Amino acid sequence: MNRLLGTLLLLAASQPAMAQSVHWSTKPANDYSRYNTGAVTGPPDGMASALTWFDTTWVRDFQPGKITAAALEKGLKLPTGELAKWDIIAFEAHHADGHNQPFDSALWMASDLSHILASPYDPATGNGTYTEARTGWKFRAGPLSVAEYKALFPGAKNAGPMGWILIKLPPGLDKRSPMFSVWVSENFSQGPNGVPAPDAIGVIR
Repeated sequence: MNRLLGTLLLLAASQPAMAQSVHWSTKPANDYSRYNTGAVTGPPDGMASALTWFDTTWVRDFQPGKITAAALEKGLKLPTGELAKWDIIAFEAHHADGHNQPFDSALWMASDLSHILASPYDPATGNGTYTEARTGWKFRAGPLSVAEYKALFPGAKNAGPMGWILIKLPPGLDKRSPMFSVWVSENFSQGPNGVPAPDAIGVIR
């Protein structure tokens, strides 16, 4: 009996944790920022602003949304349980921007006020602009048609084609911290790879 119980516990521990839900940002992390944070807070709604000329958006206070992880996986054509492997999800309005990429070049930063880590994202390679061994960040992106986006988020306004991105953070950041925040801007180091226009940023918990 003890051996059977031990085997069951070992099997349970070996299974990846399932994502309970996506928590969407609800507040700007910097009250003095004049750059587009209002368009990014809340769940995806089709409202977004392009981040150009040193514009940034910095958000915090992530609260549970209504859409389930299972519904997101189905809508994004991901395998069951895939979202649990990632830490951040974001949607971008008007994906590709003439560069045939699902999510535009961007500089990402995350902080729990104990640690702060950053990485540029290169849409041409689908990775950080440095080797993953150096940064520890991982990315996965894809497109959504207007119909696919509205099927996931029926209340979205002015929704055009969208892009989505999943981000795996390096070890050392506590994404469950109430102080957790995410910052994103255009990545000038990658040249003319488009301008990010975030619609929503969420933490997978």
